[in-house]
Amino acid sequence: MTPVPVILNPTAGGGRLLRRQNELASAARSAGEEIEFWMTRGPGHATELAARAAAEERALVFAYGGDGTYNEVARGLLGSATALGALPGGTTSVLAYEFDIPRPVERSITALLAGGDRAMRVGRTDHDDIVLLMLSAGPDSHVLERLRPGFKRLGGRIGVALQAVMEVASGTPLPRMRVAGDGLAEEAGWVIVGTSRCYAGKLYATPGADPFRDDLEVVVQKTCGRRAAAAFLLSIPNGGHVRRADVVRWITDRVRVESAVPDMKVSYQIDGDVAGTLPVEVSIDPRPLWVRLPA
Repeated sequence: MTPVPVILNPTAGGGRLLRRQNELASAARSAGEEIEFWMTRGPGHATELAARAAAEERALVFAYGGDGTYNEVARGLLGSATALGALPGGTTSVLAYEFDIPRPVERSITALLAGGDRAMRVGRTDHDDIVLLMLSAGPDSHVLERLRPGFKRLGGRIGVALQAVMEVASGTPLPRMRVAGDGLAEEAGWVIVGTSRCYAGKLYATPGADPFRDDLEVVVQKTCGRRAAAAFLLSIPNGGHVRRADVVRWITDRVRVESAVPDMKVSYQIDGDVAGTLPVEVSIDPRPLWVRLPA
């Protein structure tokens, strides 16, 4: 029996993921499979390990961590026949919510080993990054770019919330952007381009997106400012953000986002990590990514 690789960052969470190895191996064995742990050595190494698994024609590889780990592993598997299984090990692990993967991780691995594979579509930027969940520019990327190391160590949601409070108190101007696609052009204070529905957990920021379709949903808040951003964010849990008078949304296969202020650097984030500065263009990658869905 060829073991299923589990790619993980041994330093994540202060080594928290490493402490679950025995439980994971036992759960996999109970499901009739053996697993082996492939440890990453730094940024980008998960992509190399995933590409190795694809070259060895492994049917399945698990990514154990958060959305950054899933994104790296996906890069190495894109266009291959090897499926990605997302084991939730990060602060939120949003992709696991998107696929309704049960928690804790011992239940996850059992459900995924009993599940089936399906080809999803991912976004790709003109900077050669891939998008599993969403690309966003606005207050969220502004906060993530300024996230203090001390806050980051507190954990994802807590750290980001504290940094957001700091940004509100600082009075630093929020970015203004311009969004264009399919003949539409809008000024924006917040832009979310979704390949999937979920955002920051099981919140449907782009509820019309579908990871198994070859298109994107664009949600644009035209109003700029802290009060408008707070109202938009607080209305996401009940879906009210897409019914706001200052919000427009559309389905497309390509969109461009740029700063509306000359010489003003505006950051954007992909799948929860700051990825670069505008302008950026997003389209659908023509290659499939096979993913393992739970039974």
